[in-house]
Amino acid sequence: MEMRLERARHLLLQTESAITDVAVACGFMNCGHFSRAYRTAYGVSPTMQRGRLS
Repeated sequence: MEMRLERARHLLLQTESAITDVAVACGFMNCGHFSRAYRTAYGVSPTMQRGRLS
């Protein structure tokens, strides 16, 4: 799980791929599961993480 989340974080920060595509590319079954796991690990949702770049 840690490796999948690290890969997802990299993709969110380094690409413009859709969050759904990032979730699938990192082996999550759906966006809800991905978002909950990401928020637990990093304290922000994938959408919020992406918004911090602006």
